[in-house]
Amino acid sequence: MTRIVPVVLLVIALVAAGGWWASRRDALPAAPPVSAQAGTSPAPSTLEFAPTDVTVVAPRAISRSIPLTGTLRPVEQTLVKAKVAGELRELSVREGMTVRRGQVIGRIETVDFETRVRERVAQLQAAESQVDQARRSLENTRQLHDKGFVSQSALDQSRSGWEIASGTRDAAREQLVLARKALGDAQLVAPIDGVVAERFAQAGEKLPVDARVLSIVNLSRMEIEAPVPAAEVGTVRIGQSVELRIEGVAQRQTGHIVRIAPTTQAGTRSVPVYIALDNRDPSVRAGLFAQGTLVVETRSGVLAVPQAAIRDAGARLFVYAIVEGKLVEREVRLGLRDEGGRGGDLVEVISGLTAGDRIVAVNLGALRVGSPVRVGAGTGPGDAREGPGRNDASPEAAMPAVIAPAAAATR
Repeated sequence: MTRIVPVVLLVIALVAAGGWWASRRDALPAAPPVSAQAGTSPAPSTLEFAPTDVTVVAPRAISRSIPLTGTLRPVEQTLVKAKVAGELRELSVREGMTVRRGQVIGRIETVDFETRVRERVAQLQAAESQVDQARRSLENTRQLHDKGFVSQSALDQSRSGWEIASGTRDAAREQLVLARKALGDAQLVAPIDGVVAERFAQAGEKLPVDARVLSIVNLSRMEIEAPVPAAEVGTVRIGQSVELRIEGVAQRQTGHIVRIAPTTQAGTRSVPVYIALDNRDPSVRAGLFAQGTLVVETRSGVLAVPQAAIRDAGARLFVYAIVEGKLVEREVRLGLRDEGGRGGDLVEVISGLTAGDRIVAVNLGALRVGSPVRVGAGTGPGDAREGPGRNDASPEAAMPAVIAPAAAATR
């Protein structure tokens, strides 16, 4: 009897375990069909682009240009210096004021110079009196010599006295000229038309000779020194126009090449070229930084696309094109590059595209080739999001799903 009890208990435990397993199996979900387990590739989602993401290939004019940079400096500028030593009594202009050529802008104390002029005038008058006396003496001596009353030696001595007096008179006259010039130099005069750029002295200062007083610049004609790579300088010609963008100035300016340096700059292997700008804009100032574009080659009627549309796969270059509503790749061969033009950065397509082809004009990352494409409206540039995440109440909710570039599969 004792042996039968364990056996009965074991049978009861096995029956209970079997019932639990049956109930657990009924609760599990039904297995998917065999075809679903094997799996078939889902249909690719539709790619939606904004109108600004797509462009149509068309003939256009492009150009190759050389970027130029430099600092504006006036062609005509000068320093006003003290020509004589003395105390600066007056300086009537300050920075930013306009001056005209010949305008008196300051004055050095003139008492000493006026006194010196009067002194030189008196010396000249005395010298002229001596000349008159020596001339009369010479005439008398000549008459006496002709009558035989004086010797030839006396006549020669009288003539020598007259010549010495004449030389003294001439020296006094030149001294007077110098004294009057010094008096005139005590006035500071603007040597050119322009604007006062800097003031170095103040009224009341004692100035030595050649002391700096003012600097004046003429802003009507400016110049830029810009380096050009030695490999490109052969395409630069005197007279070529350069479009300039000057910092702080909204309006673009146009300059012209006026000089080309004969040698390269040491250490840079670049050749300086000089761009002249006739300035009529009061906002253009000396010292501003300028960027220029020198067009050296122009082609018209060529197929060109934005450089952002070109995808580099290492050994090949391609663009994403839209053909019959689907995304495809088109390998291209490129030519002239137009960087920084009015139409943006463009590149010439020599082969791979034809006029009228629609391509993706922006870099949206890797896109799945063969995906259906739809160009929608109201989507921002580069906006390629995937399916969910939009407001279902908005009109965009009814549009096809969009694949994000980061999540889109590569070819």
